[in-house]
Amino acid sequence: MPLDSQASYSTLKPRTDEENNAYLGCAKALDFLLLQEKVGSVGPEKGSVYGAAVVIPQIARSAGWPGSMLALTIRCYCFLLINILLQGFLLSMIGEVQHFMNSFAGKMHLCDFGADLQNCPDGPNCRGPGGTAYTFPRLYGYDVWSTRSFIRDSLKAVFPHHKDEIDAAADPGEYGLENYYCRLVCCFIFMMGVLSDLRQSLNTLRLLYYIPTQNEPWVRYESPEWGDHRYCKSVHDWRELNLVKFVVAGMPLSWKLVNFLVVFLPKISIWLILVNSGFHFLMETAGIVDVIMNAMALTFILNLDEMVFVTLTTVAVQHMVDNTEDMPLFEESILEDEEEDQILLRYEQDELGRNKYKSFLNILVPKRLLTCIVLMPVFLFKYYWSNCIRGPDGSWFSQPMFVPADISFRPWNYIFSGIEVKEKVPFWTMPPSHK
Repeated sequence: MPLDSQASYSTLKPRTDEENNAYLGCAKALDFLLLQEKVGSVGPEKGSVYGAAVVIPQIARSAGWPGSMLALTIRCYCFLLINILLQGFLLSMIGEVQHFMNSFAGKMHLCDFGADLQNCPDGPNCRGPGGTAYTFPRLYGYDVWSTRSFIRDSLKAVFPHHKDEIDAAADPGEYGLENYYCRLVCCFIFMMGVLSDLRQSLNTLRLLYYIPTQNEPWVRYESPEWGDHRYCKSVHDWRELNLVKFVVAGMPLSWKLVNFLVVFLPKISIWLILVNSGFHFLMETAGIVDVIMNAMALTFILNLDEMVFVTLTTVAVQHMVDNTEDMPLFEESILEDEEEDQILLRYEQDELGRNKYKSFLNILVPKRLLTCIVLMPVFLFKYYWSNCIRGPDGSWFSQPMFVPADISFRPWNYIFSGIEVKEKVPFWTMPPSHK
């Protein structure tokens, strides 16, 4: 249709050919990109051992299980196991610090100690774990505070008759937050950092759900329909490998169950454990610089699968996984075959005309941001519910702390249950000033 034929569809002021061309380009881009965002496609995770564990067995199955592909399949599952063990071990070490090492160091939960320092001494959260009121000069990190407290207590033990003089001269200060809002912002940054991995896990589940439950090939050799492939390669400088296509296709039910159990469940479990432990770790970090650095460093555990993939897998596996074409969940041909005058008419009505603000509101709401805003309070609530007590003035302080009675190395307990057997007498409990 000539672009200067506007009368049949234009409801706005007349436009030049250049304006029509720009409108048409924007309309086509919005049609494809917004549909891709809303409906999208399904495919394996690129650059990851999780994606390799999905793709390589299906290519091997499609090709009749040749010896080389069988070996690559076994290697992919071995690397997947290595990755899961590495991620699980690191998570268990974080759990050991949280549930065991902090207890042996005499560290109580941070909760909101010092959160309202600017309103002290009369506001909530103005009493430290030592029972005294906060002031800015008396605020320290845990290592400094515990050392100063140890020196004071040692002096009092050696010179008990100078107890009052030691209390007056050797003030250990108090342990608490340097900035409450910095900790919250870092928790939000951490939530954003792990959100993409959650979406990848859910995309794996979508892949297993949407692809046909049937035995279809994931690899094919495509000869050009418009000429001999040798001639085409000589003219277009093609390589033979360019004609080999790896595509997402149907998968037997047995393989769907295998991938659900071996790929999806471990991946989503590691995500849940890391986010739970990560929020606990950040909420227990008092220093400004420390909490900023920890928020960025914790996501490293979720990136281990990419490191294992790049470092340990072969060039063949990397090429197959990275070049596997996703399966779109919408028909692109419907959009491609639409007449230009229809596209422009719909564009004017939906984007420039009476439906403009409806389209505006549909796009304005940031769904991923809302996901972060919804998920973050869930993990914050879990931290406070599991580790803190609310005082009568609205302050949050640590629950009584107990030293573990069983120090056996049990990674599973570090991740899930924490301390199973504790001493009967707490090493720290709420000072009378908090009651």
